[in-house]
Amino acid sequence: MKNIIIGTAGHVDHGKTLLIKALSGIDTDRLAEEKKRGITIELGFAHIPNDDGYNIGVIDVPGHEKFIKNMLAGIGGIDFVIFVVAADEGIMPQTREHFEILQSLGIDDGIIAVTKTDMVEEDWLEMLLEEVKDYFKDSFLEGKPIIPVSAKTGDNIDVLKAEIIRKCARETKRSEEPELFRLPVDRVFSMQGFGTVVTGTLIEGSCSVGDEVCIFPAGHKAKIRGVQVHGNDVESALAGQRTAINLSGVKKEDIDRGDVLAAPNAVASTNMIDVSLKVFRSSDRAILNNSRVHIYAGSKEALCKVILLDRDALGAGETCYAQLRLEEPMALKRGDRFIVRFYSPIITIGGGQVLDAVPDKHKRNRSDVLNSLGTLETGTLAEIAEQKASQRRFVKTRNLALELGILSSTAEAIVADGCKSGTLVKLADGSVLSSTKLDRLKTGVENIITTYHEQNPLQDGIPKQELLSKLRENFGIEDEKLLSALVTKLMEASVISDKGKNIALAGFTVEHTEEHEALKAELSELYRKAGIELVRNEDVFAGRDKNTLAAMLAELAEEGIIRKLDQQYFISAEGWETAVNAAMSFGADFTLAEYRDKLDTSRKYAELLLAALDRAGYTRFNGKTRTPLVAR
Repeated sequence: MKNIIIGTAGHVDHGKTLLIKALSGIDTDRLAEEKKRGITIELGFAHIPNDDGYNIGVIDVPGHEKFIKNMLAGIGGIDFVIFVVAADEGIMPQTREHFEILQSLGIDDGIIAVTKTDMVEEDWLEMLLEEVKDYFKDSFLEGKPIIPVSAKTGDNIDVLKAEIIRKCARETKRSEEPELFRLPVDRVFSMQGFGTVVTGTLIEGSCSVGDEVCIFPAGHKAKIRGVQVHGNDVESALAGQRTAINLSGVKKEDIDRGDVLAAPNAVASTNMIDVSLKVFRSSDRAILNNSRVHIYAGSKEALCKVILLDRDALGAGETCYAQLRLEEPMALKRGDRFIVRFYSPIITIGGGQVLDAVPDKHKRNRSDVLNSLGTLETGTLAEIAEQKASQRRFVKTRNLALELGILSSTAEAIVADGCKSGTLVKLADGSVLSSTKLDRLKTGVENIITTYHEQNPLQDGIPKQELLSKLRENFGIEDEKLLSALVTKLMEASVISDKGKNIALAGFTVEHTEEHEALKAELSELYRKAGIELVRNEDVFAGRDKNTLAAMLAELAEEGIIRKLDQQYFISAEGWETAVNAAMSFGADFTLAEYRDKLDTSRKYAELLLAALDRAGYTRFNGKTRTPLVAR
């Protein structure tokens, strides 16, 4: 069955609840206070029986201005609205407020029901119908059916129901993929023998008994124990259904109205959002920069500070980009609609749409920030993905799916297309970069290594760890896998080359002068003559240029002419071979003194050589003696 959710809207006491009862047979006022006062305080729910294959749920929202926040909790997930205007009163204050709220929430279809026709004369009704028609001009309700009805007499109820059925045939944009499952919680309670139960309108995706879910923004994990739709036990619930979900693994106290029950990674828990913000045309007040306001999204209400990004005040009918800095976390995603009300007095002033649920903190009056928000608002998914992949933060495909509010498979397809066209690049660790960001990183790496080459012309490259340290410092990259993947990508692109322990610019070679070659020959001969009589580095370096000497020693070691014993000593290849052979010549464990005598050297040098042999795995120290191992 196709699932449809209808909402009601209109001024208090204009007959919304009686109209729903006439359509469904269900009285949605369930609280004693509602019965006593004759007005709806909490959300009410019903379903309209039909033979056309539709599962039609109706949300009865409060009309009284004191209960606007409850109205906002239910109206956001609807397919279309039944907008109620009473024939005896016409357009009233909450008529206007509800209408502007609906427009801000992106509702784009509806039916206008003029109720209480039994209470007015025919001439009055005709005049009122014209007034209603004029009021809704230039809006999403212009040209929509206007049906005069009486819940008391039943007049035209069948006509209204037929129009509802006709509208149910319209295409719904909701996805039913489990990965996108999202249900804003508007009630939470415990039932003896069942445990924690939450209710809400399933606005996206689907869920089934046994699914693992999360409660956002806190991130508590739970498991779906049972599902009901319109009071009936079912295995699964789909987008567009009023749903009650029995949860295990979580306490009632861990969930609040306003939380979102969702699939893992379906929404972001955030303290800051980038938005497109509009003030209602009817407003007699403006939103000033740094204003503190109430924000309503889904079933959640919170306080936030409004940072207007291109002006100091936003007046009636105006729209601009803003950053809302929330005083408590909310669970949101790109594309979500919201309403704002003044902090004091609490009156509804405007609303808008979330453009980015996980933004960086912005400075005001920055053209680059405004341009990027323009892309987020009107760009294609591919353009938004490229923009996300060009920012300072590094993202992976799963992050893109969350930040764009799409399926992971859709994000993967966008990345694959971007890599094919050359606008995106995917690293070995899964990070996705725009080609422009990779170019910036490439330039930064080239500058780091060029500087090192200039300062150390006789080194074949910058030590890998030093390069990685500078990348962390310059680009804020802490992830070791990401650093390694970036270096690998630049090697594959022939930007840099691997020199073993060092990294050089591609094509870089050390250029020696005759003096350098002469120094290398001198050092080689020095160590050859020394044999196992070790020469300290500080003695070799005495009175000479340390950088040049270090470079020449490194080259000799790379060529296998000498070997580094430790931080203080090198030894010739021939001297090392002598030291190894002397240790291997012992058929059993031997002492330091025996080794010293075998080499006919000092105790100090013998001790240094044996320590190096231990590290190299030729010998094993047993406390007093050493065991010769298999020669390496």
